[in-house]
Amino acid sequence: METLGELMAVLDTCTEAQRRRFLLYALDGLTLAEIGTVCGCSKVAVYQSVEAVRKKFINFFENRLNE
Repeated sequence: METLGELMAVLDTCTEAQRRRFLLYALDGLTLAEIGTVCGCSKVAVYQSVEAVRKKFINFFENRLNE
């Protein structure tokens, strides 16, 4: 499960808000609006958090491919 550990390491580089919003989106399937309601923030803030985490994962996988 080396990859799982690496994925968790990527999540560890995120802020708590980014991690929570991303997991609600990716694992729980909530919409941006639903996450905003749960977290008490705007859809834009949720989108920015999800995108920030998504970019970290993209960079992680691109680096893995280049090794």
